[in-house]
Amino acid sequence: MDWLRELPWGVFWFGWGMLALLAFGSLFAVWWAKRNVKAIRAQTPVGVSNLAEGYRLGWGRTVGPDLKAPLTRRPCVWWKAQVWESVRERDPAEKKYRYVWREVASEESDRPVLFGDEAAVAGVWPWGATVMPSGWSDWRGQELPPEQRSPELRKGGAPGQGIRHDVQGTVGPRFRYVEQIIERDAPIFALGEVTRADPALYAPDEEEEGMADEDAGGVEHDEHWRPEPSRLGVTATPDAAIATDMARAQWSISKAKGQPFLLSTEHPNAVSAEQELGAKGGLIMGALFLALALFLAWARLMG
Repeated sequence: MDWLRELPWGVFWFGWGMLALLAFGSLFAVWWAKRNVKAIRAQTPVGVSNLAEGYRLGWGRTVGPDLKAPLTRRPCVWWKAQVWESVRERDPAEKKYRYVWREVASEESDRPVLFGDEAAVAGVWPWGATVMPSGWSDWRGQELPPEQRSPELRKGGAPGQGIRHDVQGTVGPRFRYVEQIIERDAPIFALGEVTRADPALYAPDEEEEGMADEDAGGVEHDEHWRPEPSRLGVTATPDAAIATDMARAQWSISKAKGQPFLLSTEHPNAVSAEQELGAKGGLIMGALFLALALFLAWARLMG
């Protein structure tokens, strides 16, 4: 292991730190998955018409709102879109240029997902939730918005977060697009804090709307001010639309402090099985990274 002892300390600790970070990340993912499994298995799914306040696992079918995903224009009740761009940058270490992926857009629908049965409706706020969509697409292109608006819609699971090893540069794709959706009339299981919905909480604030009108240059009262769209062409939803959504709901579900928050189109049993499988794989990888980090530290300091 002479080569290891001859490495500059800065290079050694940088490499060792990367290994330690991978070990920590893997073991944290194991803890997170085990936590989710424990919370899911402690709950019995309850139909929306039988919900009560507290930490609950509600289930039903989506009933709104009627949205369109920004990249594919597919009908849905929830969407999340991410875009990465292949950009050329200078590598200071090697003093040459290379192509890397940079996230240039990440947007999620800002309206509650409405689901229920024939007797009642609940509104769940997805922010901060682990969302398991009903479908997703992962494709490449040269334009933003993409020229290909009908990529393959894959069912089950969720897209990987890593970037595939595409050929980059002048001959490779410029953009990577990932879009997740929850479709209309999809089964929904929502684990979170259930409270009685109060439509008054979502009523538009007339004073704030008046200030927004002034900031926009004094638009007429019969016009509605909207902010400038994002790079994906998405604008914030007016308060009036949110109020209309929640006026349909008898219950509101959101993140409970210190508890897992889950929104899934898969049955809780399937979610638990997937989380258990992921935890086993993460535990193996975490143990390997940790063992390697400890061995390298011993070899450098004690060998």
